[in-house]
Amino acid sequence: MHAIKEPYLKDILTLFLLTIFCFSCSDIDTTLIKTSANNSKTKKVVLLNSDGNATVDISYQISVYDFEYKLTGHELGNVFAVDRNHGATGLDTSSINFKWLSNDTVLIDFDKKLRTFIQENKINGVTILYQPR
Repeated sequence: MHAIKEPYLKDILTLFLLTIFCFSCSDIDTTLIKTSANNSKTKKVVLLNSDGNATVDISYQISVYDFEYKLTGHELGNVFAVDRNHGATGLDTSSINFKWLSNDTVLIDFDKKLRTFIQENKINGVTILYQPR
């Protein structure tokens, strides 16, 4: 019987760990918290909750979609994404609010203690304004 040489053992271990990582990164489930359409019913903004996992905290994510878009339950935020900032604040329905100022501008009001990962200013033809509180 031949022993596996050490350099190859490291390659095999790396490949094994990478395979496990890829399978653990399957679709993330998200839950719709609230949604709002613009007055002309051409766009909508949605607030989603992602429960995270053993290594990732729960997060709130906002996306802007065409009004007719049907959520699948696996969306990620395309406009704004935050978490609890290692417990510095909580996440509940009052942590983030939004309102349409016009058919192509939305204002996002949020707790400034949240840790921000994504903060886009324009997406899908909609201008995004932010108001930390």
